[in-house]
Amino acid sequence: GMGGMGGMGGMGGLFDPLGMGGAGAPRPAATPTAPPETLYATQLQQLQDMGFGDQAKNIQALQATHGNVNAAVERLLTML
Repeated sequence: GMGGMGGMGGMGGLFDPLGMGGAGAPRPAATPTAPPETLYATQLQQLQDMGFGDQAKNIQALQATHGNVNAAVERLLTML
């Protein structure tokens, strides 16, 4: 019983600072509600212009690089 309590207490301690940081941080920017096709429309177009036709892979690469086209291109090239 005591051990379980200790574990719960530890969890609470871990989550408190994160909660505080989350409240201070601009949440909407960190977690966009728009679909990736909309968010990364410009980047997707650039990737397609460069010859990367697989939209699903392009979106994955852009999500992984937070919309950085250059990084996404490198990622796509290393995935090939």
